[in-house]
Amino acid sequence: MPDEDVDDLLRRSQFVFEATIDEGGRSTVADIPVDDHTVVARVERVLQSPAALARVAGSQVTVQLVEGSPVPAPGERTVLFTSTLAFGEGIALREVGRTAPDIPGPTIMAAGLAPTLPGARAGRAHPVLEASQRLADEGLRNHAAVAAAVVVGTVTGIEKAGPFVPSEHDPDWWRATIQVDHVERGDVGERVAVLFPNSADVMWSGVPKPLAGQHGLWLLHGTSGADAELAPYALLDSDDAHPADNLDRLRPEGT
Repeated sequence: MPDEDVDDLLRRSQFVFEATIDEGGRSTVADIPVDDHTVVARVERVLQSPAALARVAGSQVTVQLVEGSPVPAPGERTVLFTSTLAFGEGIALREVGRTAPDIPGPTIMAAGLAPTLPGARAGRAHPVLEASQRLADEGLRNHAAVAAAVVVGTVTGIEKAGPFVPSEHDPDWWRATIQVDHVERGDVGERVAVLFPNSADVMWSGVPKPLAGQHGLWLLHGTSGADAELAPYALLDSDDAHPADNLDRLRPEGT
């Protein structure tokens, strides 16, 4: 149950961090209403974060705590699961839930109060980091399950594929040839041709752009129509390329 609770908090949170409460009843961000559940907290360690907040360790943030929850005293340490309220001159966050730093499950959740759980098991990594990795592995397995093929291999060449169309969101298809070392799933031979969007357009900017000589784990999606005439597979998602040793993450533990 504790792991499930942490998983739920992580799914509902944008920014998770170990914090020390500096002050109550104050905000570091203008125009944020202040009440007795508004605190200023110092970020001691970032546990899960969007890119924009990844480097805020050591900074003060304003947190609006769950209504009716106990308010930590100045100097108290806690782990806060939060969503973003404001980001600019300062950072304001809304609490989703919290845990004690050395407790494997939540003690406060936005849905209400839960009993304090027993202390963490000796030798474990931080439970939030464990849960975050578990959810990331689950997401990767789910993504691989909808891929047409999953292979490990090395890019042996890239070339332009098809004409460039000067229009909004045009992918500018290029083709990579991958020498396949291992087929995890799919009907793939020793070499496979794979389309990828070379465009920097916002629609395609996050999709992997393979380089000659790059070795990795590739999650390939089937093409159709005119694209299928260029190559049988394509990279279409930011999660379609990984280091080759991530192959183990696709397999349930113990297999």
